[in-house]
Amino acid sequence: MKKGGWKHSSETRDRMRSRMTDAQRAKISEDTKARMADPAVRQRIQDGMRAASGEAIELQTLRAAWRTARPAARKRFLVELTSADG
Repeated sequence: MKKGGWKHSSETRDRMRSRMTDAQRAKISEDTKARMADPAVRQRIQDGMRAASGEAIELQTLRAAWRTARPAARKRFLVELTSADG
């Protein structure tokens, strides 16, 4: 049996395959596709991935800074950000 990694060993895959019918596997696959089609589920997955990567904290910090900045500073920042010189 192979240790480490995320993949199942061939013995484990064979054991799982023998315990499930093709119809059961197809139903699980269809159910998963239906759940993944829901935008709320996709958003939760994206949020979880961002949180795991630390990106969520950075976005919160940037949003807080944006909200506390004066409108003139926001405008100047956007001009600098989108200018061809920069």
